Formats: sequence, structure tokens, C-alpha cells
Amino acid sequence: MRLVSAAKYAALQSLQQRTARDLEAAEKLAANRLGTITRLRSDLAKAEDGSPATPLPQPEAAVGDAELRRRLQLAERTVRELTERLGQMQATHEADTRELHDLRQGVTS
Repeated sequence: MRLVSAAKYAALQSLQQRTARDLEAAEKLAANRLGTITRLRSDLAKAEDGSPATPLPQPEAAVGDAELRRRLQLAERTVRELTERLGQMQATHEADTRELHDLRQGVTS
């Protein structure tokens, strides 16, 4: 067993006490930071609940008889307009085809 001087013992004891205080301060700081992080996460979760990033699904309104008839009339009108437009486009295509055919006949003659 080796004996140490009183000065060395006092220095080591002082160093140990300082290290213990520093450790305690670091543990308090870590606990404080953890508490802050937990509180901020809670605040963020509450804020996201108040205004979610994705839109909430909206329930569709009940469709009554009048609404169905209105939709049917709109669909029928759209079909009529598109049929009319298709007829015009087909007539234009046929005229263009005849004109192209006539031009080809003129070139070959």
C-alpha cells in the first residue's frame, strides 16, 4: 500500500468534486434539453392536428332526384355537342381527303 501526500490527496479530492459538479450540471442540462424537445414535439403535434398537412376527406352531399336529373341533362347536352362537333370534323376530313385526292390526280395527269 502506497501513501500519498496530503497535497496530492487534496488536489485529487478537489478534481473529483469538480468533475462530480460538472457531471451533475451536464445531466441537468441534458434533462432540460430533453424536456424542451418533448415540449416542442408536443406543440408541433398539436399544431399539426389543428391544421393537418393533407386535406381531410369531405363527405359528398346526398344526391337527390333533382340533382340526378340536372347531371343527366348536362351529360346529354355534352354528348349532343360532342356528336355535332364530331360530325363537323368528319365532314371537314372528307372534304380535305377529296381535295387531296383531286390534287394528286392533277399532279399525275
